Amino acid sequence: MLRTIQRKTALLLTALLLLSLLPTASLATSSSKNVNNLPVGTTEGYESGANWFGEDFSYDVTDEETMWELLTRPITVLDIGGDAPEKTRVYPLDSPGGEKVLYEFMGGSFFGNLGGVHVLGEDEDGYTLIEGIDDYDRLITGYVKTRLLKEVTPNQKYGIIIDKLTQRLYVYIDGKLWSSCAISTGLVNDAQPFNETATGEYLLGSWVGGFDSEGMYCDMAIRFNGGDLIHQVPYVTLGDGTKRFSKYEALLGQKASHGCVRTARIANEEGLCIRWLWENVKKKTKVLVWDDDGRTLPYPDDALDLYYNENGGSYYHSVADCNSVRDKYLPLTGFKYSELDTAAYADLERCPTCLPELRKSIIDKGNAARGTSSLASGTAASSTDATPTIPPSSIDGTMVISTDDDVHISISDDD
Repeated sequence: MLRTIQRKTALLLTALLLLSLLPTASLATSSSKNVNNLPVGTTEGYESGANWFGEDFSYDVTDEETMWELLTRPITVLDIGGDAPEKTRVYPLDSPGGEKVLYEFMGGSFFGNLGGVHVLGEDEDGYTLIEGIDDYDRLITGYVKTRLLKEVTPNQKYGIIIDKLTQRLYVYIDGKLWSSCAISTGLVNDAQPFNETATGEYLLGSWVGGFDSEGMYCDMAIRFNGGDLIHQVPYVTLGDGTKRFSKYEALLGQKASHGCVRTARIANEEGLCIRWLWENVKKKTKVLVWDDDGRTLPYPDDALDLYYNENGGSYYHSVADCNSVRDKYLPLTGFKYSELDTAAYADLERCPTCLPELRKSIIDKGNAARGTSSLASGTAASSTDATPTIPPSSIDGTMVISTDDDVHISISDDD
């Protein structure tokens, strides 16, 4: 018995020694693959979706005529059958009947039925050359079966624009810009380059409802691109059953999600909020997602009015009667945006309820990340705000089932 234990101990020590001699790169490569052993891709060397709407496209939400024409124009999608067409991935091929252009975790593919593609050629032996945007926000070109291509006319009453630069969602009704509200789109990190909310054109699909994402509950979710949904800003449930939104509401107006579009739960003056979308917009409403690469977010006007509670308040506000403040402290005391980074107001945090404008330092950080220069004449103003970060997602739970040579089903919803 003792000899057996000694032999097993020796074998274990030998195995541990051999493991310690393995190259670090091999371990890193192994850890970069998901449960289906697919590699995580990279955005380096790929064109982004920045020019999806054209090199000279004017990102002007007030140009109602142009925006409405685009929002109501027919869209070409990949018409997939089966039980889960909106979550079915189509992998374009490098030639008619050839190999997948890319076969990566969350990458190299387009979702069926909702995502728009550009048709680039004619039928070639049952295949057609197209281009589309994948989950990494990369422009992917390849061949798909011609029979999958379908032109769809969007809903003609409503239209939605999601601008990743301004982090706002704009609603059009009958050709007019009706209202907008704060959102949070996808925030990438080194481990999850696929967190980006993909640029492009989409149709609203299923009204999914609520779901849990790593302890956050995301309610009133509407699918528009595979696992990406428009939903209420998440909340966590405390031990007494209270729903706490403050952590994630504070990030509205900044990138923060795993790809979904977190939307304000508190209605603005026009009534726009996630519940309004849930109860009013219709299936096949077109959604335009505008890229932010190379675009510069301007500073707010220095004369913009802001407010705070001079009796020990810790937030700055966009309105004098913010409903997060007790009545006895209303109306709040006003000051100007130009004063926000002075000593008197430097420690104030952004109110997660009325969502005032971001500090110049946060705007500078975002512009720098997009490759545009700071708007400040000197050093960016100091701020107590920090660039939002999110932990790696447990999205490896995705289940992929092969159904065709260029079609896979991916079953997963994640914020």
